[in-house]
Amino acid sequence: MKRIGTSLTALALTGALLAGCSSSGSGQAPSAPAQNSDAKPAAAPSGPKEKFVFWDKGEYVEAYNKMMKERAEKFGKDNNIDVEYVVVSQNDLKSKLLAAIEAKNPPDLIVANDPVAKQFVASDQLVDTSDIINKIDFSDGAKNIAVTSDKYFMVPHSLQLSGAFLRKDVWDKHNLPIPKTWDELYQQAKIVNDPKNGFYATGFPLGASGGNDAEGMVRTVIREFGGSIVDKDNNITVNSKETLEALKFIAKFWQEGLTPPASVTWDDNGNNKAYLAGTVGFVINSASIYDSLLKDNPELEKKTVMVPLIGGPKGESFVGSGNVFAIFKNGKGTKWAKKFVTEFYEKDFYNNLIEQIGGKYVPAINGVLDTPFWKNPNNKSAGWLSMIKSIKGAGNYPGPEDDLGSKAQTMQLATKAVARIVVEKMDPQKSLDQLEQELKQLYGKK
Repeated sequence: MKRIGTSLTALALTGALLAGCSSSGSGQAPSAPAQNSDAKPAAAPSGPKEKFVFWDKGEYVEAYNKMMKERAEKFGKDNNIDVEYVVVSQNDLKSKLLAAIEAKNPPDLIVANDPVAKQFVASDQLVDTSDIINKIDFSDGAKNIAVTSDKYFMVPHSLQLSGAFLRKDVWDKHNLPIPKTWDELYQQAKIVNDPKNGFYATGFPLGASGGNDAEGMVRTVIREFGGSIVDKDNNITVNSKETLEALKFIAKFWQEGLTPPASVTWDDNGNNKAYLAGTVGFVINSASIYDSLLKDNPELEKKTVMVPLIGGPKGESFVGSGNVFAIFKNGKGTKWAKKFVTEFYEKDFYNNLIEQIGGKYVPAINGVLDTPFWKNPNNKSAGWLSMIKSIKGAGNYPGPEDDLGSKAQTMQLATKAVARIVVEKMDPQKSLDQLEQELKQLYGKK
């Protein structure tokens, strides 16, 4: 189906030609070796195998890396190449990539969160992947997370849609409905909060950990309050009364003790762990928590309800993120990276991979959502699928999909603006002024 590269042994071919064409100088054929000779023909040298180096992000759900390792190893055997599959913590991936590029020894292929991968577009490190995009039936939402300045230098691996996990038993105890807006959540949080007994209404991370949970939440609230980081032309528009109100609103959850004090240093696993421990009542996360509840705490799962993202004064904002493949043009096995990615979406394998992760990932290709897994009413993550059609792929929407926007996200500048208000007790307007200056410096604006 696809052209498979093979290694030709030049030395063996040369040897064969010499054996057939050699002469003694007299025009006569060379004499045959004696029949009783003990000499054995020398084996043709085979040379080293080609190598394919694949760095994959470490995933919270262990089944993912296990299946990807098996897939990579099978790919190596099928193509008679050496495969080096390396799992890298997503918090360390960017720094390790920068070091590898500096040493002129980047991997051939990575899987990363799309904001991380997009940062390597401007430095001309990535291969154009338009040919792969055109071969595979990706959903529009998936293509939105893989495009940068109207060009494809990534291939969508999977979508990650965040919803909310809520302790329905606690809310029912107080006769409270499921919140649909941020203000409703805030008002209800003040009622259910019980820190004296080790229970906090919400579990929101605020650590600049390298992941996207905190930054995604802050940017979502900014948009839903009517603010924006940049406009469609990348002009910095963050310093507005709408953004200021959003920052002040988010800070109240820490200032009023409605989320654990330790959450100011949480990484992306902090809210998972707190919810699974039963110490918080509302978190925003992907379906990985649901998968963990089923395996490790089925009693808590019965008390849990999963709901779509909540909205703000200006409505809802479904800005998605996801994982992407990125191929490094200075890798030594680029052709193998392209082949691996192209073959990755074989339907049975891909469906199984997505389903094994229990809804944490949503498929990036069309035609795979009609399986029993997604139709099962007990699979609560299916309630988020309605968001796929309206996904925008940038946290700085309506700004363009580019490496600057992605870099601003991974630097977690909006998260740090809230942290200054909460931890350093900085005046909110001063923190917003600093955020504006940081963005202008990054974008090269005056």
